[in-house]
Amino acid sequence: GFNKSHSAAYALIAYQTAWLKTHYPAEFMAATMSADMDSTEKVVTFLQDARAMGLTVLPPDVNSSGYRFIALPGKNIRYGLGAVKGVGEGACEAIVLERERERGGIYSDLADFCERTSSARLNRRTLEALIQAGALDALGRNRPSLLLQLPEVLKATEQAAREREAGQVSLFGNAASSALPGARIALPEADEWPLEQQLAGEYATLGHYLSGHPLDPHRIELAALTGCTLADVDALWRERRDRRGEAQVVLAGMVGLVRRKGDSQAFVQFEDGYGQIEVGFFRESFSEFAALLTRGRILLIDGGLREDEYSGGFSLRARQCWDFQQLCAQQARRLSLQVDLREPGATERLESILAQFRPGGTPLRLSLRTDAASGTLDLNGTSSVRADPQLLGRLRALPGVSDVQLALQRPWAGDSR
Repeated sequence: GFNKSHSAAYALIAYQTAWLKTHYPAEFMAATMSADMDSTEKVVTFLQDARAMGLTVLPPDVNSSGYRFIALPGKNIRYGLGAVKGVGEGACEAIVLERERERGGIYSDLADFCERTSSARLNRRTLEALIQAGALDALGRNRPSLLLQLPEVLKATEQAAREREAGQVSLFGNAASSALPGARIALPEADEWPLEQQLAGEYATLGHYLSGHPLDPHRIELAALTGCTLADVDALWRERRDRRGEAQVVLAGMVGLVRRKGDSQAFVQFEDGYGQIEVGFFRESFSEFAALLTRGRILLIDGGLREDEYSGGFSLRARQCWDFQQLCAQQARRLSLQVDLREPGATERLESILAQFRPGGTPLRLSLRTDAASGTLDLNGTSSVRADPQLLGRLRALPGVSDVQLALQRPWAGDSR
């Protein structure tokens, strides 16, 4: 139904964009994401495309990012500051201009950044958004430390501005308009956030997870249960499809967008950081598992995998569903971990975390190591713990603790899936 003028014009554009995408992939994807920075949904889609093309998307950084996405050598793209929610174009341009002006240079710490960009009047909410997005990671020990230091730094910056306006001179005889002396400020520091909290900050400011994924602390257990990721659905379908063109599978992932249609069906965006698939819940499965369909919940879903003629990908028709948190508590058989007792404070930190998950029904197996010897200690009874995904994540982030493994029995044991 297209006339020749339309067909020829679109064919030319298709050829030009395909050529650019093939020969200049980083530049093409950076320009594409920059064109749609105001649409988080489109940026997320383009990010997935970029990674599938073998490109690396680097986090936003006030010392190297511009307002838009920038293509870098080596198939890299630097995230644009303008794609951080709550940071306007004027603020971004002021940050870049100060960094690139003569005698400017990169920002050394949070005090230096706030002092040099004070004329742009970046408010506290904007600065907090930049911190949570990771754009100020190079200026401090970690994000919680930067957030803790921010009030004191802003207070000192405002005081320095008032002194400049009053024409005061510092104790050292220099004009008060000189850079804020960070050495005069006692800046506190804080421990690193748990991964879940850091990713929650990124999601709030970027609309997606950039430095990791909420499933990362649990991939060992999920892989042991399912033996696959959502990147494997094509291979699973080819291997297991029956005469009806359907493959019975169990997939693990996290609930995203949920679209409910009446009181009998729902369609769930299901993703695991490697891929995504739409899962349909109908009638019996909907009535039984509707309470589990909340954003951010980790689920294991048993169902029929089919080709989706509309999208060209795959869809899953749910039959059975398990909440990963509940499954850990009900199906855990043993929690094993290695503890290096040579790490200062390792025992105290470990015991403090384990105490928060007692009493429980999951026995522990500790592989202990010192300079002189190593051995294994089995603990049960009152020393057993309550198996929980949060416990696994906290243990894996603990210095001196390694090889954390939770032995889980499949609730569908005996099934070939």
